[in-house]
Amino acid sequence: MYLYQKPKTFSPLAPNHGPDQLVMSLISDSLYGSDASYTLKPHLAAAAPEISDGAKTITFKLKPGLKWSDGKPLTAKDVLFTFNALAAPATGSTQGGKFAAVTGAKDLADGKADSLKGVTAPDETTVKITTTRPAASLPGLIGNTPILPEHVLGGVPAKGLGDNGFFTKPTVGSGAFTFVDYKTDQYVELKANQNFREGVSIKKVYLKPVTSDVAIAQLRTGEMDLTQVLLTDLPTVKKMDGVKVVSAKSPGFTRIAMNQSEARFKDARVRQAFLTAIDRKGLVGKVLGGAGSVVNSSFYGDAASAANEDAYDPARAKSLLAAAGWDGSKPVTLSWIPGQRDRDTAVTVIQSQLKAVGVDVELKQVQADELLSSYEKKSYDLALFGGGNYATEPSTVATIDACDQAYPAGGNVARFCDPNLDDLLSKADSVADPA
Repeated sequence: MYLYQKPKTFSPLAPNHGPDQLVMSLISDSLYGSDASYTLKPHLAAAAPEISDGAKTITFKLKPGLKWSDGKPLTAKDVLFTFNALAAPATGSTQGGKFAAVTGAKDLADGKADSLKGVTAPDETTVKITTTRPAASLPGLIGNTPILPEHVLGGVPAKGLGDNGFFTKPTVGSGAFTFVDYKTDQYVELKANQNFREGVSIKKVYLKPVTSDVAIAQLRTGEMDLTQVLLTDLPTVKKMDGVKVVSAKSPGFTRIAMNQSEARFKDARVRQAFLTAIDRKGLVGKVLGGAGSVVNSSFYGDAASAANEDAYDPARAKSLLAAAGWDGSKPVTLSWIPGQRDRDTAVTVIQSQLKAVGVDVELKQVQADELLSSYEKKSYDLALFGGGNYATEPSTVATIDACDQAYPAGGNVARFCDPNLDDLLSKADSVADPA
């Protein structure tokens, strides 16, 4: 299988990183997952969660007889251990914000408690969560988190748990496959999990971090069996013998984060100028072969489609920059991880279009470690990256947009903050009826 970037760590405690998450989805199971129509589907859970008490009590039931890959029972104790590890800052977790509504989360974060008071296990297959406010979105926020083996990691001190060697070689898991080895920069090797909750027909999987061009070349030679294909490569791939092409609408999107801890990006007119200076519709046609859409929102669905006022308009962009007092003499750096032809092409187009309205853009190729570090240090200007399944539960956009989710506490790398949006998300959270 094609792995579009090099993996960093196989830990749910770490900052979200696409290739890491792809590998983890194969070796670590979760309570719920996403089906083909992007709705929550039970995995380790036996059924949909029970939401009661005005969306302040949530109960998960596990399937009976679950096992870890080493044959040990997988029970509610493992879920409790995982949720406590994810919510505790001492473990190095960057996912604590997702548990903010859980009773006792603040005490755990402040070091006044060792565990979440609101997470209990009445029996081996039941997990009960109580919250301080209505939190109907909680199953969608935490339900797809990989569950950790308490019998392997339970004896490790909470402080620095995220740095434990297990996360570079997680040989005990609950997914369809078990981890065998990671030959750095070459491949991740997995094998079928004989104790998985259903039969696994594929015996071995190798995930190879290569560029998209190499992946297509290896598809032709038979070295690669499964890869993503850009629409511009589709005519070539369709001519290959024995290759089947399947397409589907994706809830992921490629975006540019503007570092709003920098004074020059705090003026909304500057951000609007950058947006209208870039021909996003043209980018979809040029780098995605027209198979994509322009979105103006983190939310998934037709409502996120671009409105006319945010269309390509270089003259408006120039006017907005002038009104904001933009200093065109100071360059702006655009960072991205190279290797995917659509992104590699997009950054050069964006550089040219921003230059046309008076923004001097310098392109900077980085690797994952450097990019994540720049988020934490707030040392980047612009960063182009992709990802985001915000389809199964709309409230998950809070992890990249909410004021209290600034990286590394959450996925808000741009440090965008709108208290009004936070308030609306909180109100939505109090509605238990999905419709």
